[in-house]
Amino acid sequence: MQTAAKHHRVHWQQLVIALAGFVATLMLMVIQVSANKGQQQKFEAKEAYVMDAKTGQVLYQKNGNTKRPIASLSKLMTLYLTKKAIDNHQISWDQKVPVDSELRKMSKSYEVGGFRIKRSKQYTVRDLYKAALIASSNSSAIALGNLVGGGSNATFVKMMNQQAKKWHLQATFVSSSGLDNTDLSKYHYQVPHTTAKAQNMVSAKAISTVATHVLEEFPTITKWSKQPSMKVGSQVLINSNRLLPGSAFYHKSTHVDGLKTGFTENAGLCITVTYWHDGRHLIATIIDSNTLYTSMNKLINAVNGKYQPTKVALADRTFTINGHRIKATPEERTAVIWQKVGTESSHAVNYTQTQSKLPVEKGATIGNAIVRLKDNASSAVILMKADRSLQLPKQQAKNKHQHKVSLIQEILGFVGGILAVIFRFFGAFVKFMTP
Repeated sequence: MQTAAKHHRVHWQQLVIALAGFVATLMLMVIQVSANKGQQQKFEAKEAYVMDAKTGQVLYQKNGNTKRPIASLSKLMTLYLTKKAIDNHQISWDQKVPVDSELRKMSKSYEVGGFRIKRSKQYTVRDLYKAALIASSNSSAIALGNLVGGGSNATFVKMMNQQAKKWHLQATFVSSSGLDNTDLSKYHYQVPHTTAKAQNMVSAKAISTVATHVLEEFPTITKWSKQPSMKVGSQVLINSNRLLPGSAFYHKSTHVDGLKTGFTENAGLCITVTYWHDGRHLIATIIDSNTLYTSMNKLINAVNGKYQPTKVALADRTFTINGHRIKATPEERTAVIWQKVGTESSHAVNYTQTQSKLPVEKGATIGNAIVRLKDNASSAVILMKADRSLQLPKQQAKNKHQHKVSLIQEILGFVGGILAVIFRFFGAFVKFMTP
């Protein structure tokens, strides 16, 4: 009897174990299906933009032209203008940068710090550039802006907006760091005539375009931006970009080598990265995502799997400027345009002239070669450079000089006439008052 009961218990135990195993297997299947669905889901972001860094061809965009807060991605414009000033010999890498007490105070803040600036130490442009790039130091970015702006934060912010306008970007800047006025006002760095809650408003396309100019002006910046950490003095700068080697979200297949992250409550989590695919440098931006690094990996992999490069041979072109013919050569003899996998690669190339007035210096951009796939609305733009210098003809230059002289003479004559009337009036007045 006991043996039968024991056998019965064993039977039920085996049945329970088998059932548990079946349930566990079923749960694993459900989890796997859910995971596969998750992998198939689109990445999560308010705005996104992917482009070829060299040609500007757009490979993906979501609300790319919508202006919104971008937090510390704004520092890319500050870094561009700083490097431009270095290249123009206005400042130097080893130049000491003045840092006022308000910025030192900001650097020690838990909320908006990131790199402690000590009163007892002096920091070079190179030091603060690295701190702004790697550690996203707000005080370092503002100090660099002050230096480039001739000691004026407002002047530098104006320079940022002027540069954005020159590039035809959807961008409005009130801050060189990406902080909004609710933070900047605490440190007396709110630009005059801006509202209490004003913040940088920039589109994903615009900040991606700024990144292309940063790469053009400073191609080796990725030697810094790809470092997970870096020392400045005794401080260790920790890179917040978790897509780099050694970081939690690093994927070998994405080949990310920079560039900048950002976060504020209004902007959310943001990132602009540079990465390599098929020998080309691409730029991808995501603005306001709760799954920033996972979404960026998905975005890069989706674009990489969807597009393949096609090579297109380019030719020289002759343009006419003020009646004078000048040859333009493409910056790259072979253009690369991205086409969707499995589509026809037929394309068209249009050459357009952008320079219409003399003088022209050798190597100056005087036109564009625009390559467009017939089944794709996006295009690649390759600059066309002048193969020689072309100055104003002597007679035109002489006429231009004479026109300036004539204009000056007219102005002087007008002023002289006014002075003559004043003197005559004064003389008549003196005579009238003299008994």
